[in-house]
Amino acid sequence: MERSNPEKAVIIGAGLSGLSVAYQLVRRGISPLLLDQGVSVGDTWRSRHPQLSLNTHRSVSHMPGFTYPDKTPAFPRRDDVVRHLGDFARKHEFRVRNGVEVVSVAQDGVFSVQTMEETVFARNVIVATGRDRRPVEPAIDGFDTFSGQKNHSSAFGEATDYAGKRVLVIGGGNSGFDIVNHLARVPGTRIWLSVRSGSAILPKRFNGLAVHRFSPLMNIFPAVLSDLAINLIQRMAFGNVSELGLPMATSGAATRLLNEQIAIPVDDGAIRSIKEGKTMVVSPVSRIDGKYVKLRDGTLIEPDIIISATGYSAGLESLLGGLGVVDAVGNPVRRGNGSGSSIPGLFFAGMTPGLVSYFHNAGKEGRDIARVISAR
Repeated sequence: MERSNPEKAVIIGAGLSGLSVAYQLVRRGISPLLLDQGVSVGDTWRSRHPQLSLNTHRSVSHMPGFTYPDKTPAFPRRDDVVRHLGDFARKHEFRVRNGVEVVSVAQDGVFSVQTMEETVFARNVIVATGRDRRPVEPAIDGFDTFSGQKNHSSAFGEATDYAGKRVLVIGGGNSGFDIVNHLARVPGTRIWLSVRSGSAILPKRFNGLAVHRFSPLMNIFPAVLSDLAINLIQRMAFGNVSELGLPMATSGAATRLLNEQIAIPVDDGAIRSIKEGKTMVVSPVSRIDGKYVKLRDGTLIEPDIIISATGYSAGLESLLGGLGVVDAVGNPVRRGNGSGSSIPGLFFAGMTPGLVSYFHNAGKEGRDIARVISAR
């Protein structure tokens, strides 16, 4: 593509957010070019651990105008999502170039999207590479000296591989609870869950009902009211979680999600594991020295494996670092709470969790971005 005849829109990333934006652009008569480093649509999901399932209900976790096949579980599994994204892309015949790594984006009149093979010029660029592009390891004194096995939650693998092991999970957020949910089902595994700060916790099901089905209703209300509803559900489902050693939350879950983009942990066996003594909640890690892990309260433990459930960064420094639109840790700096940036024509999609689902957020972002681009 020549500079004099640029693409109307280039989308970097062909996951659920990139495809959602593409769908909305096509509806407005714009055929975007999607560039994705995976060899096929859904590769990011395909690379995740095989036990993974969505914490959001299938009724609000699908691509626009495209539902899951009959008999799909209420909380779609990893492979269900992979098939769903692939089927959606094939149905709409989007212009997707797979196996293309974008290395940088620059702007001089138009955007120059530099790949490993060529430069693609575009009037508008949508970055849809996700907020979990780069795992973040914990900043713990002596972390690199640990003599056992270290995994980030992104590389959890097969849960059965942890059978009979002593496992320390660092982080009590959404990823940490997800890991404990899976480990709780593995025979012979002893688990320590190191928690630094408190968060409200929602059950995946309560009295047989999928709690998340009510998220669209809670999303209508102000965050402070949703906070109260979430706290009530937690209390009815688990009682007083502080009695289990879990810190009390300092702010409401919906408010924290809105202001800090921190997802709400979902229980699917972890709380029962804590109550039964299979999982022990412990204080934050102070330092690591070889095989020993010292906790802040002075306790020494000897795990075989440490799993860091300490989050991710969007990792956009190298891609967008020259444009001044990323912060010190590589996350996008957006204009207000929207999808735009300080540079007209540069947008972000899929970087913010929501109370309903990433799919729901991506649909809204796609509509907003398509409306702005069609008017430019």
